[in-house]
Amino acid sequence: MEIQGRIKTIFATETVGQNGFQKRDLVITTDGQYPQDIIIQFAQGNCAVLDRFQVGQMVKIHFNLQGREWTSPQGEVKYFNTVVGWKIELIQTTNVAQPQYQQPMQYQQAPQGYVQQPQYAQPAYPPQGQPQYQQAQMFNQYGQAPSQGDGIPY
Repeated sequence: MEIQGRIKTIFATETVGQNGFQKRDLVITTDGQYPQDIIIQFAQGNCAVLDRFQVGQMVKIHFNLQGREWTSPQGEVKYFNTVVGWKIELIQTTNVAQPQYQQPMQYQQAPQGYVQQPQYAQPAYPPQGQPQYQQAQMFNQYGQAPSQGDGIPY
């Protein structure tokens, strides 16, 4: 199994029990709508693996889930789970670059006598207070050219 999150705490290595068992705990905070603080235990030779990591880094941890039964001195039976990490990887975070302004492409010089059009869009409606001009229609409503006797020279 695996889990991703941001390192919240890295504890020191502890030696527990009569056999000299070594463990080191790490807490990560998961992302999402309901972030969770998850404690993960690294044991024996894997304790030193955590030396390469720092609080605040985003990591992916591969782990096994272990469960055990324990009977108290009063005879009460309890169950415990341990999340045991066996591999940890740094997640490379990349910053999304802001788009940069690009200069317009340079084109060849226009032919002599060419009148360059403005580089901005014309309004879709005429400004108020200015005269409105209408271009003569070269075709009728059916897309036909005018006939010879209509008085239009050409």
